[in-house]
Amino acid sequence: MKVIEENEKEASRRERWIILGVSLVFGDLVNKLFLRLTSIDSFVLSMIIGLGSMYVFESGYYYFRNDIQKMIKKVRG
Repeated sequence: MKVIEENEKEASRRERWIILGVSLVFGDLVNKLFLRLTSIDSFVLSMIIGLGSMYVFESGYYYFRNDIQKMIKKVRG
């Protein structure tokens, strides 16, 4: 958890907004997939799935932030 907190503090404001936007899209897609695969139509469960997937995406990004940036620099050359 310490790595996630340190990387989140190092991230710029623009990077945080981008990650928030991408995590919203990811949460929406996971929610739509969940609703399509099941016949459950619960608003509360839908919110829990959406928010949970957003949290998982953001935590995963900030945990692997340094590795992702190294891969991007390697691809760019």
